[in-house]
Amino acid sequence: MSAVEPLVAALRLPFVTVDLALRTDGVWRVIELGDGQVSDRPGTVTADTFVSAVIQAA
Repeated sequence: MSAVEPLVAALRLPFVTVDLALRTDGVWRVIELGDGQVSDRPGTVTADTFVSAVIQAA
C-alpha cells in the first residue's frame, strides 16, 4: 500500500479517495480513485433537507 501513497500525493488534489483491494497473492490493487465527492445524498436524508442544507451553505 505504501507504493500507492506517493503516486496519489503526486496528483496534488485537495481531496482524494482510493479504494484498494488485497488480492489473494498479497498484492494490493487500486479499484477506484476519486475526487472525494459523493455523487448522491444518503437515503436517510430527504431531498428537501438536502436542498435546504445546500442553500444555507451557499
